Amino acid sequence: MSFLIRDARADDAPDVARLTRQLGYSPSLEHVTASLSRILVRPGERFAIADLDGQAVGWVHAVAADFVDVEPFVLIAGLVVDTGVRRLGVGRGLMTHVEEWARQQGCDVVRLTSSSTRAAAHRFYERIGYTNIKTQYSFAKRLDGASPTALHAFVPNVD
Repeated sequence: MSFLIRDARADDAPDVARLTRQLGYSPSLEHVTASLSRILVRPGERFAIADLDGQAVGWVHAVAADFVDVEPFVLIAGLVVDTGVRRLGVGRGLMTHVEEWARQQGCDVVRLTSSSTRAAAHRFYERIGYTNIKTQYSFAKRLDGASPTALHAFVPNVD
């Protein structure tokens, strides 16, 4: 299978939304369109698409981070490969693309988090050289007064 990895475009929003739903999230097309319009113009972020014959079959979003307690690193904000093409090198290609971008940003480390229920994803990351460095809790707080139940959008619906 031959696919190419390219920078995302605003008109990729429908495919990004479709693929994101495969992760167990439920973003609207309007939300994805608005988010992409902001992300694509930020110099410290990379959003790439795996393109197979004009069809988006995966995406990766990476963010350059600089914290006071560790060396600069790139954080994977999201990665998804279409269920129909998993285990065919698309995820590895997207991650290699981000790793090259990280080096261009002066970063020697790429970090990511993955929900505890995504065992297949954990095996994938380990196969491509990533090490599980810690287990942690994830906290969030609504600042608009909405009920904490509104935070459920941050938690994927995974089997």
